Amino acid sequence: MDNTTPPPPPTPVVAPQQVHHHHHYPPKSGGTAALLEALPGIFQVFGIGHMYAGNVGTGLIIMFGYWAVAFVNFLLCFVFIGFITGPLCWVATMIISSLTAANACKTR
Repeated sequence: MDNTTPPPPPTPVVAPQQVHHHHHYPPKSGGTAALLEALPGIFQVFGIGHMYAGNVGTGLIIMFGYWAVAFVNFLLCFVFIGFITGPLCWVATMIISSLTAANACKTR
């Protein structure tokens, strides 16, 4: 007779459980985002409202993009058309960026 014991059954492979962290942040205010976009915009700094809404990349693109457009408008002032296009670009950026920053809070 064989006195050997049977091998133990193989242990089942258990996949590690995934840990889900659910962070609940208070919702961002669209009005605050619009104000953070418009008030610094008076001083030619746009994009802060987008950063507040969580779109840091979009905010930086708007900030540096506006400064590039403002530089081109400054150069256009030497041929006098910049005195027209500069304020038009500023007003358009003030309106469009404030509205899109407020809407960005709703989509997050």
